[in-house]
Amino acid sequence: MRISITSLVLLTAGLYRVAAIEALHSATVNSNGEDRTLTPQNSYGGWVNPEDLTPMPQCIAQQDQSTWLSTMTKCTGKRCTRHFGFICTHQQWLTELNCLSTGFSSDVIEGYLPYCNRSVLAKAQLYLWIRKITGRTWLVDLGDANGLQNLSPAALAEGYAAVDVIYSAPSCLTRSVSALSMEPFQHIIASCSFTSTTQHTGNAARPWEYRESLRSMIALDFETVGYNLTGHTIRYGDYFDKECFCSTFTIDLKEEPCSELGHLDWTKERLWMNATCGPTSLPDNWTDRLKTTEFAYIPTEDWHWPMCVADMPKQVNELTRQCATDACELDPSGYCNVRHAVDRACFCRNISYDSCGGSCHIFETRIDYIKWLHDLCGNVQDWHGLPDNWRQLAAPTPLDMIPWRWALKPFKDSNIAYITRLESVGTTETCASNEWKLGSFVLVNIATFLAAFLSQRIGMHRIARDSLWHPHSWGWFFKGTFIAALQLLANWFNTFLVQETPGYEDVPVLQLILLWCSMPRLAWLPILWVCVQPFEAMNFSASASSLFAEMILQFLSSYYMVMTVNYGREHNFYFGVMEIAERWRPAKIMYAGALLWLIIICMALVQLLRAARKVNRLTVSGSLDLPKWQRGKQTTSNIAEELMAQLNERCTRLMEKLAYNWTDKSSSEETPLIINEGGDYTVYGTCSVEGRYKWVSRKAAVELYAATVISMLLLWIAQWLFWGGFIGLSSEEFCPPNLGALTAVWTAFSLAGAIVGAT
Repeated sequence: MRISITSLVLLTAGLYRVAAIEALHSATVNSNGEDRTLTPQNSYGGWVNPEDLTPMPQCIAQQDQSTWLSTMTKCTGKRCTRHFGFICTHQQWLTELNCLSTGFSSDVIEGYLPYCNRSVLAKAQLYLWIRKITGRTWLVDLGDANGLQNLSPAALAEGYAAVDVIYSAPSCLTRSVSALSMEPFQHIIASCSFTSTTQHTGNAARPWEYRESLRSMIALDFETVGYNLTGHTIRYGDYFDKECFCSTFTIDLKEEPCSELGHLDWTKERLWMNATCGPTSLPDNWTDRLKTTEFAYIPTEDWHWPMCVADMPKQVNELTRQCATDACELDPSGYCNVRHAVDRACFCRNISYDSCGGSCHIFETRIDYIKWLHDLCGNVQDWHGLPDNWRQLAAPTPLDMIPWRWALKPFKDSNIAYITRLESVGTTETCASNEWKLGSFVLVNIATFLAAFLSQRIGMHRIARDSLWHPHSWGWFFKGTFIAALQLLANWFNTFLVQETPGYEDVPVLQLILLWCSMPRLAWLPILWVCVQPFEAMNFSASASSLFAEMILQFLSSYYMVMTVNYGREHNFYFGVMEIAERWRPAKIMYAGALLWLIIICMALVQLLRAARKVNRLTVSGSLDLPKWQRGKQTTSNIAEELMAQLNERCTRLMEKLAYNWTDKSSSEETPLIINEGGDYTVYGTCSVEGRYKWVSRKAAVELYAATVISMLLLWIAQWLFWGGFIGLSSEEFCPPNLGALTAVWTAFSLAGAIVGAT
């Protein structure tokens, strides 16, 4: 009975010991089963359970493990782990640590080292396993583990890349083998791979097991190489060591893996190798003939047509479809992203400047079309699709800078439309020089000057003083209309002479008449001579008629002046665009003259409205201007207003002097004896209020006449600029026939108009 109780106690103690061992073993395994550490190991006199050993390194698991497992097996035996008295109640396979330390000698490691030595991370992982199992601080030779104890990211000399980049490589490359080692591409990638952190692959709770049926140790788990060996972290994922891969995988430069396949795969291969291993892994001229979107191929999303695409023929529009293909667009890392593209060389072989017509050959759309062709095909080898003078066509031509769409020149075929401006048409006769064209205008102006001067000398403009001006007389209106009609008649007659000349039958009559209305005329000169006479002796009727005639002609000339300014604004001629064009200087003068004319007209209208308001205020209110002493009490708000006030005062004094000179000396007895504009405003003498109003009205007339003469003088200068620039610009396009006869007609009618205006 005592023996039975004793046996039961011993059996209970044995079972308790087994349960304690199993509980301890369970406590060393993480809940997720991925990692485990046992400190300390269950050691049975230097023997440990195989599952307590460190898992196999990655580089060993990827090789032939027979030697490694054989060494593990030699150090593994069946040992008794439980006793009941002197009776062994439990046996299990255990591994002797001292045997492992001796078994994994340098000779064993030497056979595995070449493969593990590819990547510094794999070598460091192997070193940590050896040091933990054997306590040795080297692998094969002393010093061969230097630097492996404390790695840093700098240990990966060429850096690393995500394993996903192999999807950017063509299949012909991923299925190939290394030229030297004949090792498959995928196997080399695997040998150089690592993960962001060390991970278990298999049964993490039981990495080793002795399989009795095989009489050998087998590995149920191995640890991947982790980037955390460097003491740093990276984004979760799988990576490979570039230096490891590039030093192991080589391609035969004479027979590249993808050389016999499609051009796109060959390009993808070279781009992948360059992005991964650099240009040293490729031939020197590896960039030749690559199918990339950097130049030779244009992504369809980046393709654009010129402005004249609507006038392009169908065969040109279909070229993008005929030359469509796939090409590589480089991503930020230099790998290939396949994009749908247009083959630049294919497209350019089938297009030239003459492939398109219509608006593609007219001014701004022509310039845009030429620039588009040059940018698209200019650097394509053996492409000569632009004409020899394409640089001149890429800038505004003289014809482009003429705002109207007709020309005054002879044509061999009079049925040719004038709006076909850019076609080359031969002339039938030599055009007059630009100097002779401008000289004809000078002769007309000289004739007008002589007529007005002679009329003033012989006194044709002097008539009886009491019949000089009648406010309700409309003679000036009919006379001014007659003078303008004479000028228009001269223009029409000259147009008739032009049309009668062979080759000029299709010249637009109305357009030419309106253009000639803008010629510079000395209409301001007769008005100036009228103004220098005494006020009571002036012939206001002659001045008004000349002014009214000029207003009619200026109104008609506004058609071309406004057209020129608007054309220059639309085409940016006022901001330096013309400076790259031929004859840009005369063009700039022409457009400046037109703009000056428009500014003067606007200023003259403003001045006329101001004078009208002033006369109307004087007539209605009967008030006089404030005297100087009273005006002096008014203050200005700033310096600019002060300067304008001083300028206005000086002009007022000048006008007063001119008004005084205008006043007839015979009326001096009616002028004030004393006009004091000092501190106290006093008036002495026989000056009546009516005389004072007369003085003010004459002063207003002086201001109006001065503004009129100055405006007409400036308009005359602006018209000279306009015509001088136009003649220099148009050259052969403005070629009036029989210029001498035209000049004689203008001179005769201008003389008649000057005489009528002076009388």
